[in-house]
Amino acid sequence: MSDKPTTYTCQSCGHIYSGKYCNNCGERTFDEHSKSISHLGEEAFHFLTHFEGSFFRTLKAVFTAPGKLSTDYCNGIRKKYFKPIPFFLLIVVLYLLFPRFTGLNMPLRVYVDKTYDYHVYALPTARQKLAKYNGDEKKLTEAYDNKSAKIAKPMLFIMIPMTGLVLFGMFFKRRRFYFDHLIYATEFSAMFIAVNFLLLPLLVSILAWIIPGAKSLFSDETPTWLITNLLLAVYAAIAFRRFYQIPWWVCTLTALLFIVAYVHLLEYFYKTVLYYCVMLFI
Repeated sequence: MSDKPTTYTCQSCGHIYSGKYCNNCGERTFDEHSKSISHLGEEAFHFLTHFEGSFFRTLKAVFTAPGKLSTDYCNGIRKKYFKPIPFFLLIVVLYLLFPRFTGLNMPLRVYVDKTYDYHVYALPTARQKLAKYNGDEKKLTEAYDNKSAKIAKPMLFIMIPMTGLVLFGMFFKRRRFYFDHLIYATEFSAMFIAVNFLLLPLLVSILAWIIPGAKSLFSDETPTWLITNLLLAVYAAIAFRRFYQIPWWVCTLTALLFIVAYVHLLEYFYKTVLYYCVMLFI
């Protein structure tokens, strides 16, 4: 005669169940072992091994097989990968921690400089805000630059839905769900940040250490930005081939158009939204 399975009352939802997990809400069974020191060690070990495996597997896919992460994820192969949005956010966190160029975090003086197009909307707003600082331009500039440095990177998240809309407009006949385009937009945005603001600065630092004066060759005003974008266009073309299943000549043309659209989104949409947000909070 077999014993009946032990039943538990879920502490989260009150459901009565048997086994290690509540079959109503998924909460893990809470018992004496749950309060042991060894259990804490088991959870830490599980987190570290799961994080390391899925994160580096995802990183490898993004860098060595453009579009594979998005293709697999949209086809239901998800367990072995780090989820795209958390992966993007982790890349942004790394961007927060390590040296980078200041291209996306422009100081106020650039916005109001009449040499650039930004001054058309930036100057009137800056003049209005100046009254709050009793006409002290230095204080306004310091306040803006300090606040911008804090929110510029987290705000990169707004690029994902906008990039997804661009991809949806370009490839809606290939993938009819906006979700699919949003996933690839996340993968590409993570790659864009990693290349331009993590790997490139690292390369510059290494070269500057080996060759004195080499850092000047990689300033924001040099063709470096163009070269990296062309490389990213190649990356996008390969990804488009895998993700959207289109001919190579179409991949090449659409990748170039996509990079142009992406850069314009950064230059005009992202930086404009960033400017107004910073002005709102200072």
